[in-house]
Amino acid sequence: MYKSSGERKRLLLVSTRIFWPMDAGHKILLYNYCKGLYDYYNYDIYMYTFLEYGQSFCEEKKPYFIKEVFLAKKPGYIQIVRNIIRHSFVGKNRWSFQSSLYFSKCNCKRIEELISKIKPDAVLMDLVRLSQYHVTLKNFNGLAAIFMEDALSKRYIRQADAVKNSAGIGGRYEQFLPVWFNKIINLRGLKNYILKAESRRLNREELEAAQNYDALIYVNKFETEDMNIRSKRNNAYTVTMGADCDYFGEEIETKKIQNTLSFVGNMMVAANADSVRMIMDKIMPLIPSRPVIHFIGPAPDALKEEYRDNRQCIFEGMVDDIRKYVKSTMVVLAPVAYGTGVKTKTIEGMAMSMPVVTNYLGIDGLSAEVGKDLLMSDDFGEMADMVEQLLHDEKKRLELGKNGYEYAKRMHRWEDIYKVFGEIGF
Repeated sequence: MYKSSGERKRLLLVSTRIFWPMDAGHKILLYNYCKGLYDYYNYDIYMYTFLEYGQSFCEEKKPYFIKEVFLAKKPGYIQIVRNIIRHSFVGKNRWSFQSSLYFSKCNCKRIEELISKIKPDAVLMDLVRLSQYHVTLKNFNGLAAIFMEDALSKRYIRQADAVKNSAGIGGRYEQFLPVWFNKIINLRGLKNYILKAESRRLNREELEAAQNYDALIYVNKFETEDMNIRSKRNNAYTVTMGADCDYFGEEIETKKIQNTLSFVGNMMVAANADSVRMIMDKIMPLIPSRPVIHFIGPAPDALKEEYRDNRQCIFEGMVDDIRKYVKSTMVVLAPVAYGTGVKTKTIEGMAMSMPVVTNYLGIDGLSAEVGKDLLMSDDFGEMADMVEQLLHDEKKRLELGKNGYEYAKRMHRWEDIYKVFGEIGF
């Protein structure tokens, strides 16, 4: 793919978080999107960003492709309550609760000032929860795009229907809310009611975003197609998850540890934590060889405490090089408890030439061939049987690993994925 050598353009990214270090799928996507827009489409990138709980901004750690970072002001409790009453319960359009958590007139004013100062050629909003900031673009004449990532309305329904889920209603913003408030809204019955109510609001908000923005970006091709049918605008595009196949596929010195499995993910995210529970409670007891599974990535103390006495479970935490840990195991076991979009752990597992066993949600949005590139089942017993077979069949492990790597290289190279930005109009 060519690299543009023309006059540099400007992009303003309004973000829900700083996306470095890349310790979650959403951050990996944002990091590589911005890198591609800088390297291949000649954009200088300015960020106006909220901070996740525990995040701080350090100028020295800023990636080379980010020109300047401006910090958003977190709405206060009074503003949030006012938003929820005025927009989520009373307003004509019934905003999602999370949009009410992020919106403020103060941030509107600051975004408008930045647009006036920077004069960007394009503005990219990060996730549907920032979609209401479209009001700041009324005098903007460039490309207005929003990175939806996935169909969040569907994810919330799946989360509510999950037999066991620990995800809080406030999501990543929950840490900013009062403890007493979180306890009330996360009561099981009320929690599921709110999740389904939030899903209805998000469904409406996603359709409104299709009207308010020039382009919507999804990672899952099926969710893209669904939005284009629903909105009748055909302005949704698929910019899928990629993988650095040269990096992940590099031959590195590792020693295989017999009878071991691996799972990679940020288990501070409730969907991954519940995937851990599903693996440990529903699948591992059915595998006759009783393998040990290594969970690679940050995990909350409460989750580690749940399995403290289980000798089949090891929490590795953050590691310097996930390749060393994953490639030292025999099988990547990566089923997903609930969620939407495309799963990073599945693509990167294949990019590391590892045999991957997952469920339907783990391959949703992918065109990988089941049985050839990876193994898949929604039945816990069948997944356990697949793992057991692979633990004793080196030839099958190598065959799946080779085919999976070829699939990842063919379909998920960032250089190829970036071409869609040109179709969008960047």
